[in-house]
Amino acid sequence: MIRQGCVDGFSDADPVITVFRGIPYAKPPVDELRWREPQPAEAWDGVLEAGDFAPMPMQPLPGSDEFYGREWQIDADTPMAEDCLYLNIWTPALRGCGSGSEIRTDSRCDGHGLPVMVWLYGGAFQTGSTCEKEFNGEQLARQGVVVVSIAYRLNVFGFFAHAMLEKEAVDGRPCANFGFLDQRMGIQWVKDNIALFGGDPANITVFGQSAGAASALAQSVSPMNDGLFQRVIMQSGGGTGLFNRHLWSLEDAQRNGARFLKYLEVESIAEARSVPATDLLEAAVTFPACDWSGQGDDVVWAPMTNWIPCVDGTFLVEQYRDALIAGHRVPCDLLVGNTTGEFMVPGPDGTPYPEGECGNLDMIDAWVSGGGSEPYRYRFDVDMPGDDAGAFHSSDLWFSFGTLPASWRPFRGWHYDLSHAMNRYWTNFAATGDPNGSGLPEWTACGPDGQRYMLFGGCHDTPGNVSCVMVK
Repeated sequence: MIRQGCVDGFSDADPVITVFRGIPYAKPPVDELRWREPQPAEAWDGVLEAGDFAPMPMQPLPGSDEFYGREWQIDADTPMAEDCLYLNIWTPALRGCGSGSEIRTDSRCDGHGLPVMVWLYGGAFQTGSTCEKEFNGEQLARQGVVVVSIAYRLNVFGFFAHAMLEKEAVDGRPCANFGFLDQRMGIQWVKDNIALFGGDPANITVFGQSAGAASALAQSVSPMNDGLFQRVIMQSGGGTGLFNRHLWSLEDAQRNGARFLKYLEVESIAEARSVPATDLLEAAVTFPACDWSGQGDDVVWAPMTNWIPCVDGTFLVEQYRDALIAGHRVPCDLLVGNTTGEFMVPGPDGTPYPEGECGNLDMIDAWVSGGGSEPYRYRFDVDMPGDDAGAFHSSDLWFSFGTLPASWRPFRGWHYDLSHAMNRYWTNFAATGDPNGSGLPEWTACGPDGQRYMLFGGCHDTPGNVSCVMVK
């Protein structure tokens, strides 16, 4: 029995793994709770049958991107709702830790609780959900960890700001970055309850990919999070480059929010809260980019420009790089990396420039300069079978989660071997802060300049230094 009431889980494909889907960690953020800091979920009577995923957060039509819609086999009819603050748990601990023929039986099952890995999905802060096939936590749980995935508000629901919201906030409480606040409350729920699922509340790793990795960075530098978790894994998050290089000020975000209310033809937050969720989403998607965004009226990019994090003065009090250099972060270990085919932009001489990887190197420099231990860094370089997409952005997710059988791609034996190795590296790191383990090639920390890394795949890449010209 957790604090809110009784909950019943179900066996996953592997009967040793118990899965709980759709546990509410906060009140539904609807009506008067739209654009407010999340509130703890209320207790329920009886037993919550946690067998199904909750509806995904409000977002543009799932699967509307042809490439990624096919890649993740997203069903355009997947339910979505503004009431979306739920989490899911995969645990090997409730049916006898180590009782399965392939479940890890080392000291992780010594009665002190298993390491916990909390997943934050990506999607440019505009899309994403916990129910996608690649995010099934079963295979990671088979390595002797408890896996949790947290849903959080996106786009206009999660990253709208307005001066009237600041006036509503009392006692210095946050008034923006609601998606980040959702994540934080979910992690706090995990810390408060995960021991009942066999997890160790003092050994939590926050991991995410793309905007999820950027979220992990945000959580690591927030002054609200001291002691909340112990490790961070950032997959393809751009480091302190790309969209993390310079966040909006609260004033800029509020100015954009004022533009949006005019676009909605409403004059108050109360009126905006009364707009139906589907209508609000439609308006948010078609809302033109602000004049200072550099994107003009390109509605394809406008949502990624309008609904983004800001330095709000409470959850985030300074730019990411400034916080890291000053050592203003949660004391934690870091594992970080990227795929070789992502975030390539034209360089000064017209040749491809690895903007995302260089952002990671810049972040590592700031991390170590601020007193952090040397991170572990990787490159994922696998030509994905079935087409000529290469090692594209997000292609590592099938491997790090061990969900290759759910993909349409014709993976072969060595792909599965690589995936198993990555599962072990990820879960070893979650357990101890060191990804190394018996039978695995040695992975050394990246050094203060970030230039050492583990190469996964190596279809095209060869180890060597990366030349970056960062704008700081």
